[in-house]
Amino acid sequence: MNTPHIFTIGNTSEIGKPVEVFLNGKKLDRCIYADTKKGKVVFCPQPLKVHKHKKKVICKTRYGHVTVKYLNSQSKVG
Repeated sequence: MNTPHIFTIGNTSEIGKPVEVFLNGKKLDRCIYADTKKGKVVFCPQPLKVHKHKKKVICKTRYGHVTVKYLNSQSKVG
């Protein structure tokens, strides 16, 4: 079975497949990108902060053991 290892907002929430992302066993909210093979997660911490000059939302990248769980089913990926 060919399971995906890259999860983004475009291929999960927008098509009706919401997921929960865990990094080293801790759940991350507001995750934008998750790669289970590389162990990379990009997320926006709360409260949202905007860069002073670029006017973009500040996001953070973290590395570790990434696990993704679909909310509609009990299967885990990663």
